[in-house]
Amino acid sequence: MAIPTSRTKQAGIIHIDHEACNQCGLCAQICKDHSLAIENGHVVQSQHAVFGCFGCGHCMAICPQSAITIEGREISADDLLELPASHKKSSYDNLYNLMIGRRSIRDFSPKEIDQSIIDQIMDAALTAPVGLPPSDVNVLVFNGRENVREFAFDAIDQMAKALWLFKPPGLWLWKLAGMEAFEMMNNFGFPLINKLIQKKKANKDYLLYDAPLAMYFLASPYSDPVDPIIPATYAMLAAESLGLGSCMIGSIHPLIRHGAKKFKQRWAIPQKSTNGLVVIFGYPKFRFQKAMKRSFARVTTYDNSN
Repeated sequence: MAIPTSRTKQAGIIHIDHEACNQCGLCAQICKDHSLAIENGHVVQSQHAVFGCFGCGHCMAICPQSAITIEGREISADDLLELPASHKKSSYDNLYNLMIGRRSIRDFSPKEIDQSIIDQIMDAALTAPVGLPPSDVNVLVFNGRENVREFAFDAIDQMAKALWLFKPPGLWLWKLAGMEAFEMMNNFGFPLINKLIQKKKANKDYLLYDAPLAMYFLASPYSDPVDPIIPATYAMLAAESLGLGSCMIGSIHPLIRHGAKKFKQRWAIPQKSTNGLVVIFGYPKFRFQKAMKRSFARVTTYDNSN
């Protein structure tokens, strides 16, 4: 048995170098699938695995003797990286200051983005956790304003085809999904699509704001719905550290999730992608002078204090 994904339906293959192993047992302790166990003082492959090795790589990463290797599920010993000596030296203050200074940027300078910067953003996004490995996230990268604009205008045309959903009687269908959905579509969805169409007629990109770079993070039907959102967030923070601004655009995927077959084929969007998020990047045209304090709708804490 193995956990299926779009990339593999086989369990990982565990190899134990018994000569190198010092029987510390860390690999067995860290394996939450119970694929490894200690029997008679030796590390062995367990007969009581829950799913079969799903390729998280924890056992390889924790072993001080490099005695465990995993093959399959898009992982191997070649994927192990040495941790830099400074990996624990980033302070909370530095991270918080980076985060609090980030704002959604929709006005960009004319400067294009070098490929080396894009590679760094992607490297950072790849460090994001996933619900189940290997990552089932697909990423479309639109590099250069012309490519971003072409995709944006094509997406607007596709969204315009769904305009009937925002007018009576189609609008009333949203009430079946709840009053909240109805209010959002009536007060946000309909005005937005109308504005996008009007701006496109004037040859203006009001969807992706003529950004020099856009990345579309897409989930597969096998993945957790939040899987594309987490690497998108990592990418935004990486971009901020590199002097770029960014903005999440969540209005595209909900309107092309069902149907839009030709549009998806043109842009290599998986037909059954369950969730998706576009992030635009660029050098900010303006600089903010202040940060903004934000709040959650509600925070409820359960603890043992009186």
